[in-house]
Order: sequence, then C-alpha cells, then structure tokens
Amino acid sequence: MLTAIISYLCGGEKIGKNKLFLEAFVVFAVVLMLVLPSSAVVTNSTIKTLDILWNEKNRLEIKEAKTWSKENISLPISKNSVIQISGWTEGDDRRPAITRDEKGCVFITYQHDEGLFSSSAGFAYNSEPLDQEAWWDNGVIISLQGIEILYYPDTAKCDHPDYSLMNVFVAIDIEEAGGIYMPDPTNYETWEIYTWTSGAPEPELAQISDGGWYQDKYYPEIIGPFNFYIYREIYDVYDINSCPIFFHTGIDGESGVGYFDAQSEEQTAPAADPDIINLKDVTHTSVYNRDSEKIIWKKIDPTVETDYEFTPFQATVADGTNPSIAAFDSNVVIVYAHNGNIKCVYSSDDGDSWSNPVTIGAGGFPDIYAQGSKLYAGYVNKGNLYIVTSKDGGATWSSPEQKNDIDGTVVEEENCIDVHSAGIVFIDKRNDAYNIFYTTLATVPKIPTITGPSNGKPNREYDFTVSSTDTGGSNIWYYIDWGDDTNSGWLGPYASGTGITESHTWSSEAIFTIKAKAKNEDETESDWANLKFSTPRTKLIINTINFFERFQLIYQLLKTQISSNLSLFILIIKMLTLNNENVYK
Repeated sequence: MLTAIISYLCGGEKIGKNKLFLEAFVVFAVVLMLVLPSSAVVTNSTIKTLDILWNEKNRLEIKEAKTWSKENISLPISKNSVIQISGWTEGDDRRPAITRDEKGCVFITYQHDEGLFSSSAGFAYNSEPLDQEAWWDNGVIISLQGIEILYYPDTAKCDHPDYSLMNVFVAIDIEEAGGIYMPDPTNYETWEIYTWTSGAPEPELAQISDGGWYQDKYYPEIIGPFNFYIYREIYDVYDINSCPIFFHTGIDGESGVGYFDAQSEEQTAPAADPDIINLKDVTHTSVYNRDSEKIIWKKIDPTVETDYEFTPFQATVADGTNPSIAAFDSNVVIVYAHNGNIKCVYSSDDGDSWSNPVTIGAGGFPDIYAQGSKLYAGYVNKGNLYIVTSKDGGATWSSPEQKNDIDGTVVEEENCIDVHSAGIVFIDKRNDAYNIFYTTLATVPKIPTITGPSNGKPNREYDFTVSSTDTGGSNIWYYIDWGDDTNSGWLGPYASGTGITESHTWSSEAIFTIKAKAKNEDETESDWANLKFSTPRTKLIINTINFFERFQLIYQLLKTQISSNLSLFILIIKMLTLNNENVYK
C-alpha cells in the first residue's frame, strides 16, 4: 500500500490528536534544535502531522476522457501564428497554463467548465505548435472519478532527471488538493492521479512552476519541487481564510510536506494569485493580500529555511494586485497591476533591496517570464494581449507588441494569460465562448540535439556534436556545460541548422550530464538538452582459462627449476600476467 504522511510547520503550541506520535516526536524535535536555524527555534515552530495517510484509496481514476480530432471540427485551419487550442466540446475554458517537456513537446492545460456545477481539465500537446491540425489530433478533456468540480489545473516540468510533467489542482466539491504525474504526457492512460487526504477546506487555487528540485531541510527523504495551494487552514487555534500553503512534493509521488502561513510576519492572507519560480538553488514567490492589496515577496533557500512563514527572506514590496514573478541569477522582477497600469519592481541583489515602481503601461492581469537574462511581460488592455521586453533586469521596457490577431476579444480576468518560452496561451471570446488560444512568444531556437558517445575512459578526448535551428532563421550561438564544472562559453555565430563539434576530456571516474542550449541574435535562449556520459571505474579481469592452462606448466617448472634459476622465476611472473586485460565496466 502506498503511504505518505503530510506534515505542516506552523506557529503555536504543540497540540495533536495522535498523542503517542507527538510524544515520540518531541524527542526528534529536541534533536532538531541542535541543527535547525535560529529562526526555527525562537519562533517555536511546531510540526503538525495529520493522522491521515495517502493510500490507494486516494489515487483517483479517470472517470471520462473526451478526445477530439479534426473529423468533428468545423472551424477553419488558422493561416497565421494564432492557433485555437480548445473549444471542441461545449463549455467555457479558463486558466490556461503552458510548459514544454524534455522532448520539446509543448504541453497546455486549462480548466474546462461544462456547467455551473461541473468542471474538468483539458490537456493538449504538440511538437509542432503552429500546426493547427496537430493540436486537433492531440487533445483530451479528462473528468476524474469522484470529482465533479476540478479547479485550476496548472502544469510544470521539473529539472530533476527522473521527473516527468506534473499538474496540480484543487477539487471544489470534495474540498481536496491533488496532482497528476505524467510519465508519458502523450498517453493519458499512464498518468498517475492523486489527492492529499488531509483535505483542503474551501479550496481556491493550485500553482506549480518549472525549474529546480530540492531536498527538504526538515524531511530529507522528501526531494522535489515547491508549489502552492490556497485554501482555508483550520488547525488548533488557527482559522485562516484564503491561507497560502507552501507545499513540497516528492518526486517519488508518495511524500509531501506543507508549510502554512500563520501570519506571524508578513500578512499574506487573505492571499490571492500567488506566483512561484523554482531556480536551481532557491525559490522566489509573490502573492498579494486581497484586503490590503499589498504585494509580498518571499524567498526560500532550502539550506536555510523551508518554512514559508518563517523564511528570513521576505518583504512587502509594492501596492497592487495580480503579481507575477521571474528571476535569473541574482535578479528578481515582479510585475503587477495598480490603478489601471502595469508596473514592476526589481532587485539585482537577490531580494536584499528593491527598486521603486516602474510603470510599463496601461492594462491588467500581467504575467512575466525570464528567458535567460531577457524578460518577457504580457498583459491585457482593452481586450488585446501585449508583450513587452526588458534586457536590463526590469529597469526599462520595450514598446508593446500586440500578439492577438482579432482586436478586443482577449478576456480580462485573473490568470487569463500564461507566458513561457514555449509560447503564450490566453483566453479568447471570439466564438461566443471562452476558448484557449496559442501564439509564439518570439523566434526561439529549438532545443539542441547532442550526439556523441555515452561512455568512455578518463583522460581521453571525445567529440560531441551540437545542433539547433531557429524558428525565425536567425544565426545561433551554442553553450555547452560539460557537467564537471567547466563549460564552453557561448560559441558562434553559426547559421541556423549548422551544428558544431567540440571535444572534451574528463579526468575523473563518474557519470556526467552534458547540457547544451542555443540562443539567437535577439538573445532568446532555448531550453537545455541533456546527454549522460559515464567514465566508470576500471576492473582487472583475469583470463581464467589461460591462467589455469599456464598454471600446469608453471607447476612442473617449479618442481625442477625454481630453486636454482632466478631468471626462470622472473619468466614465471611474466607468464602469470600475460594477456591479462583491463576492461571498463
């Protein structure tokens, strides 16, 4: 039976219904005091462990899957770069989200409202996103067994090598939060769907981000990405409406720990529209208080503090609503809406200090994405979708570029757009219903291919070829990370489609991950490509058959000669080692 304990960190006294477990845990907590940061000790944070396990009962099944294809679609094929994704079944579609899997396939999910009391999740995927017919052949709407109202599915790809795409969601009718692991995103029959048995009273939102994965500071067995839920937190003396729960979900799909904000520091609740970006080493988040309309930033450094409430890196950074966050290197940028305008605040020192607000333009409901060091911010104004860019960390922005093809039809509501290197998805009402549409973000190099050997020996040079094309035909540059703390730097420019061959030598015995990416003349970068290369240890393997054949001869010689002939002894030693082989395993 699959089991997983859901745990929470919160403020307050230690009170629980499982007395024996909590008494045993006190010993563990005393030991923790010797190793936890001071913030975890002085705040008297307590670990709330719900006496509920996630088991096979809570692994949901697909109740219904509706697929669509071009045979039952009467809409014309799009002749431009704006592609219709949903609308093949009756109902309205909201809250689009987009990512790209490790194969370069664009993956889109959204909420499908069939009626006032029935919602499901729509999924579509495509390796050629500007091919309208390919979207028709690769879409499905899923209803889950035991859930009538499936709300706010969000999608992400984690950088962990064993991780697949994951969706998170909340179920309004049964008041639970859950997720979907997707070993093969193109085959929904392989998807693993679950809900956390702790429940989620009055659930409002689920959110997850592409990017890094982390080991939990307090629960080292939990390794995976961070994500958000918002629901009413009821525990002990706490009853917090619209409370943000910062969740750490294990990549094994069988573990998780949630940290709810008991409001002892920044006042996040009633929280709305959170955003999150998982970098390699840290996670940045943004959320706004629906009552005060204050925007709060928090950073989670898993080596310092994973408790969302007590992280030492947090501040109120602006007045406004609907924040969206992006980060790269030590730069953090938050775009938000305020008094009918899109504004941003930015930090170049990892959140230690923040700029004054910068006005970008009129509009609302923004979303931001960092592609390398280039920022793309999208927003809606008077029914049109616009994109602006920044190359200086948010200090200045380009003129807006309209991305929708029909004026005035883009829906203006919370989470109406999602911006990603894979493209932009948005809600459009041109067909007298809310449907999801897709367009490209910019001309982007495709994820490179890496060809070369998969194993070899230390201190020998091996050749690898990296190749990519740019969707706009631009010249491209290549960057190769050899996995041993060395890299090639940016190499180029080369014509689109022209590969390069580079050589490298590894000096140690290990398994290395070679990564490569490409960028174009506009400095837009592709996602990483990966290739494993191993230089395993050597093992001495003796040819046993030849050894024992030689041993008979050696034995006869020993009986008659060894006592008087030193040169023969040397010959024997040579015979023993003759034709022995060093073989790499």
